[in-house]
Amino acid sequence: MNLKKSMGREREIKDTEVNIIPVMNIFLLLIPFLLLTAAFVQLAVVELSLPSLNKSRTSQVQQRPKNLVLIILVIKEQGFQLKSPGFKLAPVNKINNNYDYNRFIAQLKQIKQKHPHAEDIIISPAARVKYDIIIKVMDRCRETGFPNVALSG
Repeated sequence: MNLKKSMGREREIKDTEVNIIPVMNIFLLLIPFLLLTAAFVQLAVVELSLPSLNKSRTSQVQQRPKNLVLIILVIKEQGFQLKSPGFKLAPVNKINNNYDYNRFIAQLKQIKQKHPHAEDIIISPAARVKYDIIIKVMDRCRETGFPNVALSG
């Protein structure tokens, strides 16, 4: 027996073709499927005005026009408290550990009837109030006729 033959050096080299059609078919099906099932990011923008750090509180009060009605909404863990000039509004406490939005909306409508030109409301949430509650309150304020919502610290 020949040593070269036993080591495999005299093997014949054959040309073979790689069949890539099955792989291309998989990609042809996979790419449209991935594009159709992709969840695109939807961003929602909530317009509000935040207090600035460089202005003093007295200068903000002096810049306010005469016909502007200052409406303050305090959100606590126990419920809501609306403060408005000319109104003595009772606090809106939670019912069954849920905020009572219906009573809160009724109070906002009562303020809107007395001051129809009022469009501004300042929301002052407590530190432990969840962001979801603040957004729900802002939506209720806009629905009731107070489009200009500001957050206070």
